[in-house]
Amino acid sequence: MKEKTNKKKINREDEYKKLKRLSVSTSNLLISIKAFAALLRASIPLSESVKTISEQSSDPNLNRIYKYVSEEIDKGSTLAESMRLFPKIFPETISSVVEAGEMGGSLENNLVFVADSIRKEWEMAKKLKGAIIYPVIIIGMTSVMFLGMIFVVFPKLETLFEAFENVPATTKFIMNAATFVRTHWIPIVGGLVLVIVSIIVYLKTKSGKRFLSWLSLNFPILKKLFKSNILASFSRTLSVLLASGIPLSKSLGIAASTTSNYIYSEALINVNKNIENGKDLSISLSEYPDFFNTSFVKMIDVGEVSGTLEDNLMYLHEYYSDEVTEMSNNIVTFVEPLLLILVGAVIGLLGVTILLPIYQLMGTING
Repeated sequence: MKEKTNKKKINREDEYKKLKRLSVSTSNLLISIKAFAALLRASIPLSESVKTISEQSSDPNLNRIYKYVSEEIDKGSTLAESMRLFPKIFPETISSVVEAGEMGGSLENNLVFVADSIRKEWEMAKKLKGAIIYPVIIIGMTSVMFLGMIFVVFPKLETLFEAFENVPATTKFIMNAATFVRTHWIPIVGGLVLVIVSIIVYLKTKSGKRFLSWLSLNFPILKKLFKSNILASFSRTLSVLLASGIPLSKSLGIAASTTSNYIYSEALINVNKNIENGKDLSISLSEYPDFFNTSFVKMIDVGEVSGTLEDNLMYLHEYYSDEVTEMSNNIVTFVEPLLLILVGAVIGLLGVTILLPIYQLMGTING
């Protein structure tokens, strides 16, 4: 009997390790939490609601995770404790709001808060990706075209140009470079893979995260977009946590830990220390003018004085969300002609490389 119990325990631990590595789509998570809140509002018990949710999602990974959460609840754990087992799926923002709802008897309302927060974050992420994906596609297509010239077109032209007496220096250079790439493509690809892997590993280190965060806050054209996105996310997170009844210090600690930018996160940790020492939030934020501008700090100050801090934070979220949307559209409009110029320059260079020797040959023949 004891052996069977140990076997079950080991199997459950193995299952948990597998589940912890899974990822789910944000849309499916959002739908499941909305359904969860609806079931609780219909007075269906918590355990039964989680079991129902674990059978409804179109995402099998999410169903498996909810099933595990349901089993943990049956064992006596709270919903928040069970969710904290899967921080990748339910970050601290979600589990803390759920915990406050369980303690205050307003779980269904807090789940609605969570669903709204996830929806807004998802929309923000889509806007941010939309501003970046277009340039990436254009550059990718240009790179594919360039590789096609190197491996398909240039080899045929090299034979033709060998018959020419005076091939222009530019054409010679490009042809030689293309030949080098074709004959050494394996070590070149290997070197690129090694560099990419090294960069990925480095970016996972503390100094790498700091560098990436610094780069996003100082990158030309995009830096204001990234800052506005951080401020919008921070304002929403803090507002939702405060509205759920979580104390300011704890809410700020959670907001700091869930902020995507490492440098902002460090600043918020220091702000939280000041809050614990008795300082006002607005005064603490004003010590970081590069991160929190005067108008942002003023709105926080007004919220603290009037007792409407969570409302003012939500207003700031809406303001910076609109700013992200507008900047995303403007960036695409601004970058589009620059990318077209880049593509035109590449095509022009390739055209000159191919046509100049031919024109020279025709001139020689006519002469």
